[in-house]
Amino acid sequence: MRTFIKSKHFQYYNILLIAAVFAVGFIDQSIFVMACAGCAALFWIIQLRLSFIKMKEEDLQKKQCKTIGYLLLLPTTGILVVGVLILFRDYIGGMSVHKYIAIALSSVLAVCIVLQSIPIWKEKSTAGRFARQSLIAGLSAPMAVIIVLVLHITGADDNVVLSCMSAVLFAVVSLLLSAKMILVSSCGYQSTADSIRATHKLFKRHRLVFTRVSILKDTFLVAGKAIIRVISVSFFMFVNALYSAGMGVARFVALKMHTQEGKRQIESYRLVGIIICISSVCYVLYSVRLFFGGKTGAYSMNIALVIALYTFVEFGINIREAFRLRKSKALEAKALRAISFSSTLLCFVLTQTAIMSFAAVGDNSLLNALSGVIFGGLAVLIVLFVIVDSLRHFQLTEELK
Repeated sequence: MRTFIKSKHFQYYNILLIAAVFAVGFIDQSIFVMACAGCAALFWIIQLRLSFIKMKEEDLQKKQCKTIGYLLLLPTTGILVVGVLILFRDYIGGMSVHKYIAIALSSVLAVCIVLQSIPIWKEKSTAGRFARQSLIAGLSAPMAVIIVLVLHITGADDNVVLSCMSAVLFAVVSLLLSAKMILVSSCGYQSTADSIRATHKLFKRHRLVFTRVSILKDTFLVAGKAIIRVISVSFFMFVNALYSAGMGVARFVALKMHTQEGKRQIESYRLVGIIICISSVCYVLYSVRLFFGGKTGAYSMNIALVIALYTFVEFGINIREAFRLRKSKALEAKALRAISFSSTLLCFVLTQTAIMSFAAVGDNSLLNALSGVIFGGLAVLIVLFVIVDSLRHFQLTEELK
């Protein structure tokens, strides 16, 4: 009860500080500060809910804590969004005196959150553990305000990019904590390591279902590139979006192979190769066009960094999938490996084009064209192997008759 009273007092202090930070942001017309204060208020509401859950029986705590991880996604996503938006709009605020006040208030708020976590640091109850982790996640809001405002006051070089990276970093830490809570609560409140092992076993038992769900990844990749294409007004990004769409179609055909046998599966395997081949050849032809006066477009540093980050994520997903399927000799696995390798090759072109658009002086269309031809050509060679391999399997099937 004594711990609860202390936490209760800190909750009063925290909400007053959050309101003060929001008021300063409102006076300074700082959308960023107000947004972070709003996210801090959501973290506070979650803490308030956990303080009441802690007073209940353990079984009831486990039942009611299942939603906490999902609730944490709301303020975490908010900080992530406002952090990314720093790249596109200056909404930090104007007067320095207000920034100093916001920094001071946020610092006191961060200290109060740390002090609030000390009494419950060794609590073993489910609600106590979740309260401790949600407090750590809640630090992301005041810390984002402190770092971003300090960077703007000091006028550091590339403060916009550094501010974005700082806010996103805090949001990612909070996101990992919320993901951990979701995982643990979904696996019967085992330890994190045991929950990961249980999830891995579940994935192996239902691998086909999860693999089919992975086709949504290509949909998001196409949508993401389409959004960047609209923002950057770039035909080059439109071509990359079409290539991702082609990979999505190929993946859909590859996943259907699981329920097929014999000639039908070999025909689908060959169709995957043909789809990737057509997509890659079209990409090479577009790249060749750049040798004759075409342009890949110029991007601002902020847009280019978003493209590069987006591409690195896609690159990591493709490499992970190829590595996961590396030992399988099934035709379906070979088809999925070919899709992953082909997509990875074109990621190099997109990353190079984005980075060189602001890092290098002058027109880089010829160099980008050369990269497009080389990596697109390598993708064509990969899928030619798929087509030849499908013909070999077809011939072996015929000989066995």
